[in-house]
Amino acid sequence: MAPLRLLLVLGALILVTFVIWGLREAHILASVGSANKGKLLCSAVFVSGRAPGAVLDAELGGGALDQVSVSIDPQSGRTTTALFWVRSDSLFRPGLGCTRIVGSDADSLRGQIDLSRLPPAPDMDGELWPTGDRFAEDRLPDFDASTLDGLLDAAFGTDADNATGTRALAIVWQGQIIAERYAPGFGRHMPLTGWSMTKSVTNALIGLRVGDGVLNLHDPAPVPEWQGSDDPRRHITLDQLLRASSGLEFAEVYGSLKSDAVQMLFGPHGDDMGSFAASKPLIAEPDTLWNYSSGTTNLLQRILRDSFDSLEDYHTYVRERLLHPIGMTRTTIASDASGTLVGSSFGYATARDWLRFGLLFQNDGVWEGERLLPEGWVTYSVTPTLADPLGRYGARYHALPLLRWTAAGDR
Repeated sequence: MAPLRLLLVLGALILVTFVIWGLREAHILASVGSANKGKLLCSAVFVSGRAPGAVLDAELGGGALDQVSVSIDPQSGRTTTALFWVRSDSLFRPGLGCTRIVGSDADSLRGQIDLSRLPPAPDMDGELWPTGDRFAEDRLPDFDASTLDGLLDAAFGTDADNATGTRALAIVWQGQIIAERYAPGFGRHMPLTGWSMTKSVTNALIGLRVGDGVLNLHDPAPVPEWQGSDDPRRHITLDQLLRASSGLEFAEVYGSLKSDAVQMLFGPHGDDMGSFAASKPLIAEPDTLWNYSSGTTNLLQRILRDSFDSLEDYHTYVRERLLHPIGMTRTTIASDASGTLVGSSFGYATARDWLRFGLLFQNDGVWEGERLLPEGWVTYSVTPTLADPLGRYGARYHALPLLRWTAAGDR
């Protein structure tokens, strides 16, 4: 009987191990799935102003996402999603976008910043483009409108064989918008997610702070977690973080629920994404390995935040020094639960606002005759990083936005 009992015990252990593993995998799936659906739905409804049903039909349905239950409270600006035994809540705050409630609670988030003290967006509808939305016919360059119409038709193809899912497309030439079109249900006042184009906004904000003399590109990055005398990360510079050459570990993978990027944006580390990135170890000497990392972008935003005396000063700076001066008055960059902007991914702006940001870089950081970004910053930003083996990226990955959105939400 002893061998039989041994086999039974081993079988029971294997079964228990398998059950524990299965429950853990199910928990990860439920956590990420419910958080992803809840956060993106919250932003689409409360930031972009889209109808919930249209959002669910277009991009947040199908497969496992269909099993995630959804509840939306328009009065409180809150979405609640659940799968299995896991629930996820996201909260909308005007001007701050949608934040997943992780490591905090709704009341704490609502009291985190006095929204009444943040500068309101000015009304620029009557001002001339590019800062405003009014066009002067005598400024339009000559162009072949018929050719552009054909391009727009192709971009918005809707037949089964050529459907593109394009939502907004705008083309600027010689500083003026010469073509613009929106899919049904979308419009020029609707902010749309920029995903990694938001990284370029982070780049510009760091540039402004460097221009102020508060941050220095070549000084060790002011990260409290790295200041131990035996911590090799204490020598990583702001420049190396910007150029994705810090040597820090970070897996920018979206096909795995356990990857760093997914766990940061939609997992348990959404409370303080910059701290999550700061916790990563070195896997290579700085400047010897190029590694695309949304984590270091959010660490840069935390460094930016920490350079101010308060969260209100930080969020005011973003508006007064970058967004409002160039007319990006319908732009929102969502924050995590710590109050830091998710500068890697969660920027929502209208097509025209993204165009404005592109024009700022095209004009070397000068806006309507006034220099905003430090002289030389744009050249620094777009110069390919030596560690990038393909020479594609500079000091924050995207120099100019690609102003085309599809239902897949291109990164």
